[in-house]
Amino acid sequence: MLIALVVLLFAVSVYADSRLDLSGQMRVRGKTFENFQDFNDSTKADEESYFDQRFRIGGKIKVADGISVNFRFDFMEETWGDYGTHSDPAVIDQDRGYLEIDKDMFMLRAGRQYFGLGNSIAVDTNGNGFLLKLKTPLSVTALYQKDSEGGAKSDSSDLNTEDITLYGLNLGYAAEMANLNVFYATAISGENATYSDGADMSVIGLQADGKAGMVALNAEYNYFTGSEDASDMDLVGSQFYLDGSANVGMAKVGAEFFYAAGTDASDEDQITYLNNWDSFTPVGGFADSDIVDVALPGYNAVFELDTNSGSMGIAPYVSFSPMEKLSLAANVGYFEPQEDSVTDLNSIMVATLTANYSLYENTGLKLQYGYASPDVDNGGNDDPAQGFYGKLYVNF
Repeated sequence: MLIALVVLLFAVSVYADSRLDLSGQMRVRGKTFENFQDFNDSTKADEESYFDQRFRIGGKIKVADGISVNFRFDFMEETWGDYGTHSDPAVIDQDRGYLEIDKDMFMLRAGRQYFGLGNSIAVDTNGNGFLLKLKTPLSVTALYQKDSEGGAKSDSSDLNTEDITLYGLNLGYAAEMANLNVFYATAISGENATYSDGADMSVIGLQADGKAGMVALNAEYNYFTGSEDASDMDLVGSQFYLDGSANVGMAKVGAEFFYAAGTDASDEDQITYLNNWDSFTPVGGFADSDIVDVALPGYNAVFELDTNSGSMGIAPYVSFSPMEKLSLAANVGYFEPQEDSVTDLNSIMVATLTANYSLYENTGLKLQYGYASPDVDNGGNDDPAQGFYGKLYVNF
C-alpha cells in the first residue's frame, strides 16, 4: 500500500505539479515518566521510558477552481520495539479524506474530516460527515457527523444497532477587534445504541477572542445537559475558560483561568465535552509531550480533576526567544476541585519547562521537563511525579 501510494503521488506530481500540495512532518520522540499514574514512589509499575515515531503526510489535489480533494495519512506510527496492534509499522492510519467545494457564498466539505467548535473544548472530533459554511456577514456553519452505525446498517432497537449521530450549528461574527461565536451541538444515541448506554448530550457554547493593543483575550463558556438511560443519570456541566496574554518586550506573558462546577447529587454525572480529539491543549499547550495529560489524566481533566469534582485553576505562563533559533517557555498550573465533597484530592500543581531549537531549515529539536505534585487526604498517594521529553522533527 505504501509503495502504491508513493508511486501514485509521484505520478500525480509529474503530471500536474501545480495541482498537488503536500505537507507533513516526520518525528522521533523519546519519553521517560515516573509517578504520573499513581503518585507513589514505592511502586514502579507506572514508570515509562521509550522512543516512538510517526511519519505524517497530508495533501490537497486541486480539481478545479475552488474544488479539491484532501487527505492525510500517518505511516510507521510505532513505539520502538513494540509490535502490538497499534504499533505495527505496516499499518497506515487514514484519518482524513474529504472533498471540498469552496465558492464565494459557501463552503461544503463531505467525507472524513475534522469538526470543532469554539476552542475545541466541548466539540472536538474527527470523523465522517458533512460541514456547510455560509459566507454571510453573520457566518453560519452546520455540521453533521455519523459517529457510529451501531455495528450494522440498520437502526433497530431490538438488535442494539441504533446510530450515534452528532449535529452542530455555529453562528459567527468577525469584527476588527474581536471575533464572536455562538454554537449548539447535540450527540444523539438510540436507547440501545452500542457503546453509548443510550446517552444523549447537548452543549450551548459562547466563545470570543480579540486583541486591544498588546493585550489578547480568548474566552469560552459551555453549558451541558443530557441523560443516560442505562444508569438513569442526568448529565450536567457548566465550565468557563479564559486565556489572557500580552507581549512585553521580548517576552509573551499570560495566564489561563479555569472554572467548572462539580456535583454531589447522586443522580447526576458531570461531563466536560461531547467528544474529544485532544485538540484543546491548555496549561502551556504542549500537546505532543503528554506531560500535562498524564499529570491530569483524562480528556479535559482541567475541568474535572476527579469524578464529578469540577475544577478551579490558574496557569500563568511566559515564553520568549533569546536568540533567532531558540524559543523558551515555562508555565505553572494550580488546580483545586470545585466540589470537594466527592474527592480526597485537595489540589494539584503542574509545571513545565520547554526549549525548542531550530537546527536547520524546517528541522528542529524540542525538549521538555514536566513536574506534578498532588495534595491528597486520607492517606492517598501524593508523591511528586516528573518526566522528560524530547522530539527531533522535520516539517515539510
